[in-house]
Amino acid sequence: MLPLRVDSQVARQLNAAAVFDLLKNRGVTSRMELVRETGLSKATISEIVDQFVREGFVRARGRGEANGGRPPILLEFDPRARFAIGVQLGEAEVRATLTDLNAEPIRSLSTPTFTASAGDAVAAALPLIAELNADLPLGSLLGIGVGTPGLVDSQTGVIQMAPDLGWRNVPVGPRLAQHFALPAAVVNRAKAAALGEAWCGAGRSIDNLVYMSISTGIAAGIVIGGQLYRGVSMSEGEIGHVTVIPDGPLCACGNRGCLQAVAAGPAILSRLREKARGNGSGSLAGLANGELDLLALEMVADAAAAGDALVGEVLDETALYLGIGAANLVNILNPGMLILGGRVIRALPQLVPLIEAMVRRRAMAVPAAAAEVVPSQLGDDAVPIGAAAFLLSQVSAI
Repeated sequence: MLPLRVDSQVARQLNAAAVFDLLKNRGVTSRMELVRETGLSKATISEIVDQFVREGFVRARGRGEANGGRPPILLEFDPRARFAIGVQLGEAEVRATLTDLNAEPIRSLSTPTFTASAGDAVAAALPLIAELNADLPLGSLLGIGVGTPGLVDSQTGVIQMAPDLGWRNVPVGPRLAQHFALPAAVVNRAKAAALGEAWCGAGRSIDNLVYMSISTGIAAGIVIGGQLYRGVSMSEGEIGHVTVIPDGPLCACGNRGCLQAVAAGPAILSRLREKARGNGSGSLAGLANGELDLLALEMVADAAAAGDALVGEVLDETALYLGIGAANLVNILNPGMLILGGRVIRALPQLVPLIEAMVRRRAMAVPAAAAEVVPSQLGDDAVPIGAAAFLLSQVSAI
């Protein structure tokens, strides 16, 4: 068998990438530490570091402590040498966030969409991206990451289906890449939010976590060993379509009794309207000016705060279903943290302790004890920050 031969240019690129990752993760280090960590020669490290200095990724930051010789020159990584933009496409709002190389947010813009059209949502994102890019140095924007509802083929950048919204075969990635002449990476919004929390939020110090997004739909993003887990068909984490009520309400996916059909935002509002019309609920009707069809999640929060018994009953029932789904995630994946987020959690934060109580009650004792259950730390910004992180994990800055 012939020995494996690695092209010298490929070897240089691999060496540079390894050094870049060390510099990025350490923040501040020295040439000698890089030599020790990588096993590369002093000459190779100096060549790579000098290149990064010329390109603005690294700058000198004085001298460190002497260890029997001359004090080493410290090298500081500059996360603002390049940038990324993360976008959240949604049925009611589009949000775009400019981030640095660590996915730390710099500036955010948003606009309401008032439409369930995927084409309109993409169109609404274009001026936001253009405005965020307008003041950046030429060539410093690495690309655009997008978090979206539905099943996404991240290899092609196409939303395959978002049945709750009627979106099918939407070429988001190709459209943005062509419009801005930049790489575009597309991922489901729950997966994006999981990365956002892992890079910049509640899960910064957690290697294995699950983000459960509860919004128009319900889905989970899974981070294992600091990396986003991807299934064979990129449809992992569809916890919203596990059955919690056999022969229950029909779900948009075609199954009956899915978690999403009984505990997502539209299901919560539908159940409240039905109960209010049947039993009467002055608090709810008053908040909606007598028009229960106009009932919104934020109104439900106000009614809950006012002690509305009907609302309390529905929230307890919702927490039961969500707790069953969350307990299944904890049992199957044994994460160090379960993060609850999405529009429902933002509007009804009182669900968090109720869901946690159900997890403690229904999950097995050992995985339940290992899992910290917390609300999203990034809130509205979890998806765009995570979408930028997804782009950064796909595209090399060097």
